[in-house]
Amino acid sequence: MGSKERVARLKADTRKHILDAAMAIVRREGWRELSLRKIADTIEYTPPVIYCYFLNKEAVLIELARRTYALLIARVEQRLADVTGPKQRLETILRAYLAFAIEEKELYQLLYAVGTDLEDVKKTFPGLAVFMDLFRKELAQLVSRETFTETYFHCKYFTMVAFIHGLVSVNSYFKDIEPAVNDQLLNDAIAGMLRSAEWSYKTIDTN
Repeated sequence: MGSKERVARLKADTRKHILDAAMAIVRREGWRELSLRKIADTIEYTPPVIYCYFLNKEAVLIELARRTYALLIARVEQRLADVTGPKQRLETILRAYLAFAIEEKELYQLLYAVGTDLEDVKKTFPGLAVFMDLFRKELAQLVSRETFTETYFHCKYFTMVAFIHGLVSVNSYFKDIEPAVNDQLLNDAIAGMLRSAEWSYKTIDTN
């Protein structure tokens, strides 16, 4: 390995080390508590070293959000491995999303905290587009081609994401909610979404 390759590898390893430390801090304390100084103290670097790799805290948070989407997708795909049938796969995607949001509460909150300040979240976070496409693929197999417009897709996707986001908030407030209750609420929401397929399309089409 030449000197240039060694330098490049050292930089990549250092950058990864910084992000690993930042991810651990966010998981443990929440994204609001993250600071470049705290990262530096954790990995025993000086703050100027961190600035060599990241312009500011926000740049670190954006990279952590990208990591979080990759982690979410990996969790979803793992659960989908042995599931067949579009309805079952759609349910699995949504259950995995809810489980991730509850189990990785701090990382889930990070996604929305960082995303609200960005002009185009799908461009900044390719993983978000991948997750949406997982939802899109299964939903498209459950309705007619005429029904499945972009407007229809976005209405169903945002409805389910908004529902799950609200359910996560409820779980944060009421700490004693049993998993079975979450499952039943999610089942009811999915069933309602599927039952409303044709009705939603006709309503949009006539407005």
